[in-house]
Amino acid sequence: MKSMTAEKVKTKALLTCLFASLFSLPVVAQETVKARGLLVATNKATLSSELAARVIALPKKMGDGFKQGDTLIQLDCRLFAAQLQKVDAEVTVATAKLDSTRQLNLLNSVGSLDVVIAEAELQKTQAEQGMAQLNVDRCDIKAPYDGYVEQLDIQRFEVVQQQQALMNIVSRASLEADIIVPAQWMAWLTINKAITLQVEETQQTLQAVISHIGPSVDPTSQTLQLRATISSIPAKVLPGMSVVAEF
Repeated sequence: MKSMTAEKVKTKALLTCLFASLFSLPVVAQETVKARGLLVATNKATLSSELAARVIALPKKMGDGFKQGDTLIQLDCRLFAAQLQKVDAEVTVATAKLDSTRQLNLLNSVGSLDVVIAEAELQKTQAEQGMAQLNVDRCDIKAPYDGYVEQLDIQRFEVVQQQQALMNIVSRASLEADIIVPAQWMAWLTINKAITLQVEETQQTLQAVISHIGPSVDPTSQTLQLRATISSIPAKVLPGMSVVAEF
């Protein structure tokens, strides 16, 4: 009897030690997985002309940097400036006519309808003035943000047409990574998850967080597209470079 009791005590002690050792083991972290991606610029655009006109100045060439508001392309604006001057004169005439009509109305020399017609004529010429001013403003194509000239498709003295592509611009101040991952990863992927990006061309490491998860899965490849926002961008890291994302 004493032998059986001692055996039970010994077994209980062994089980206690076993459970204690299990709870003291470190938690195994999720295995690191990798996926390929591409760096893309947040701000990238193709500038086109809203007018048919001749190019008279190209202050920036391919690779040149610029600031927001700098003139990138200047078009010949003499015709549109002349149209604006003409409409300015018409506004002056319409304004004087309205003032005269109002005074005559106070003297009961003309009716209220004449005043309404004079006001409408002034509004019409003011609208034409606004359109003429807009065309003049369109002669100078300005930079919408700080960036660089990526591609220049025109030369000075060329005549460009409406909606013709003139220049590609890109900003390196803000980059994101487009990453393709297996659709099965959707089970554990979350917005704001921190990831690491290894730039293949420069061997630099970038810190990023997942900002967008694609709304659908590609039915052919069963993959999902992610977009990651990069917190700090080194000088040599450029849009178009390849990255390996570590999750």
